[in-house]
Amino acid sequence: MQFIKKNYLFFLLSLIIIFIHQFIFQSLLPNNSSFLGHDYSLVLPNFLFGKIWFDKNFLSIPWFSPSFCCGVPYFADPQIGYYSFQQLLFIFFSPLVALKISFFIFSLTAFIGTFLLANKSFKLNIYISLIAATLFLYNGFFNYRTIIGHFSFLSYVFIPIYCFTVIYSFEVNGGKLKNIFYILISSILFANFIHSGSSSLIVVITLSIALIILIYIFINNNLKIIYNLFISLFLGLIISSSKINASFAFLSNFTREYPPLLFENFVSLLINTVKSLFFFPDINRFNSDTINQVTDQLQVHEIEFGVGIIPIIIFAFFILNIKKFFINNFTSVKFISFTIMLVILIFTVSVNLSNNEIGIFFRELPVIKSTWVHFRLTSIYIIPIILISCILLNKFNLKPIYLKYITFVFLFIIVFQTQIYEKKFYNEQKYDPKNLVKFYENKNRIKNINVNEIIIFLDQNNKPVISNQRNDMFVFNFSPLFCYNPIFGYNLEDLPKNKFTFNKRNEISNNLINFMGNPKEIKENQSNFFNPSCFVFPNENGCKPGDFFKESQMNELENFLNYKNFNFQISKSQSFFNYLSLISFLMIISFIIYYLVRKIVYKQ
Repeated sequence: MQFIKKNYLFFLLSLIIIFIHQFIFQSLLPNNSSFLGHDYSLVLPNFLFGKIWFDKNFLSIPWFSPSFCCGVPYFADPQIGYYSFQQLLFIFFSPLVALKISFFIFSLTAFIGTFLLANKSFKLNIYISLIAATLFLYNGFFNYRTIIGHFSFLSYVFIPIYCFTVIYSFEVNGGKLKNIFYILISSILFANFIHSGSSSLIVVITLSIALIILIYIFINNNLKIIYNLFISLFLGLIISSSKINASFAFLSNFTREYPPLLFENFVSLLINTVKSLFFFPDINRFNSDTINQVTDQLQVHEIEFGVGIIPIIIFAFFILNIKKFFINNFTSVKFISFTIMLVILIFTVSVNLSNNEIGIFFRELPVIKSTWVHFRLTSIYIIPIILISCILLNKFNLKPIYLKYITFVFLFIIVFQTQIYEKKFYNEQKYDPKNLVKFYENKNRIKNINVNEIIIFLDQNNKPVISNQRNDMFVFNFSPLFCYNPIFGYNLEDLPKNKFTFNKRNEISNNLINFMGNPKEIKENQSNFFNPSCFVFPNENGCKPGDFFKESQMNELENFLNYKNFNFQISKSQSFFNYLSLISFLMIISFIIYYLVRKIVYKQ
C-alpha cells in the first residue's frame, strides 16, 4: 500500500492501460456477431472434453478421447493442455466465461511479469518499466493469436515472469533456501509451457528466454546465471517428462512435414519483418513475397507481432544522441553473449530464406523440420526489442517530471496505434460456440454423454464437407471422422480413414448428406472405431497405428465410448517417466509449501 500511495500516478496509469486493453480485445471474444476465431473449433471442444473427463475420472490421465476422429490420443497430443491452469477454468466455468477469465488473467500475467522483469531484473525506472509492460501487453502476437484461437500460445506470456524468477533466484540475498525456492518456481513455470500445450511454440519460447538471459549477461558482465537457468530448465523438463515422452511416441508415428514457407531475398524478409513488428502487417505483400507450397495464402494472424512504433522512436533518439553515451569495455563475457545473440539472428534469418546452405542445414534440425512457417520465429524478438529500447530510454536519465510526460505520450501512442488498427478480419470470424455453451448448461447431458455413432458429412459428389462446427459433434453423441486435428495434416491426409463402415444415410439438404455408423459393429473380427493406443504404443499393444478395437476388446471399447479408462499397455519408458514426473512434481511442491510455511512461522 505504501508503494501505491507513493506512486499513485503510476498505479492509476497501470489500471487505465489494463482497462483499455481489455475493452479493446474482450470485444472480440466473441466478436460483434457472437462468433469466435476459427481455431476455437479445436480449442473449445478439447477443453470441454477435459471438463467431461474430470467429472468422470478426476485426475486420471486422459490418455485418449472418443469425441474426435473416431478415437484419438489426447494426453499424448502436444497441443493438449489438460494439466494446465486454462483447463481448470473450463472445468468450473462455462466456455465463454472461462475464455474471458483466461484472457484477463493471462493479460495480467503479461503486464506484471514484464514490469517485474524490467524493474527488478534490469533495474529500470518504474515509469519506463510501465512502458515496457504496456508494450508487451499490447503486442499483436499474444492478442491476435488469442483472438483467432491459438490458445496454446497464451503460455507465451509466461516468458517474462519465468526469466524474472530465474534472475531473482540468482540475485536474491536470503540464503540457499530462498534461491532454491525461486529456481523451483521457475521450473514449474517452464514445465507449464509443455503441459499447457505450447510444445509447438517451444523453439520460440526457448530462444526468447535465451535472448533475455543473454541481454542480462551482457549488461551485468556475469555468466554465472547460466547455472540457475540450466537447473531450472532441467527440473522443468523432468516435471514434464511424462508429457514429452508420450508426445514423442505419438508424433513418431505421424511425422508431419510440409515444404517450408520461404522468402527469395533478404530485402523482402526485412521489409515484412519491420512492417509486422513496428507498424501494421501487410498480408498481401507477405503472400506475394513468399514461396508457399502448402496453402493458397496465409492469413494475417500468422504475421502479427506488433510491438508498435515506440521502440523505433527510442532507437532513433538514441542514435541521434549516441555521442553522449559512454560505451563500457567489451569484455570476453560480453563478447560471448553478443556472439550467441548474433548466431540466433543468423538462424532466424537464414531459416526463412531460400537458396542458402545455412538455412537448409537449420531446416533439417529436429523439431525445426516439423514446422513450415518459420516466419513465426520473428516473435522471439518481441521481448528483447522491448527491453533494449527501454534500457536505452533509461540511459537518458530524464528528470522525473519529463519522464512522466514522455510516459503519458508513449502510452497514448501505444493505445492509439492499437485502436486504429483495422480488425475487420477478426470481426469476420465464424466459429459459433453455441453448441458447446448449451451443452455445458445441461448437466444431465454431461453426466450421460457417450458416443453412440460415428458420422461424416459429404456433398452430392461424395466430397467431405468441412465445417467450423465439425468437432462439436460429440455433444450430440457423435464422433466425427473428418475432425479437426493438425497432427494428422490439415486435410487429415495422415489419418487412416478408409476402413470405416457407414450404413445410415440422412439427406440434410440438396448438397449436404450425413452418413452414420455403429462404432460397435463387428466385421472380420474388427469393430468400427479406432483403438487409440495403437497411435501411441503400437508395439506394446500388438497393433499398428490406425487399427480398430478387436471383437475380443468389446468391454474396452464400451468403456472408451462412455468416457472411461480402458485397459491398454504403455511402454517401459512411459511408465518410468510417469513416475519421474509425478515424484519430482510432488517433491518440488512439498519444498515450496515447506518454504512458505517456514517463512510464515519463523518470519524469515
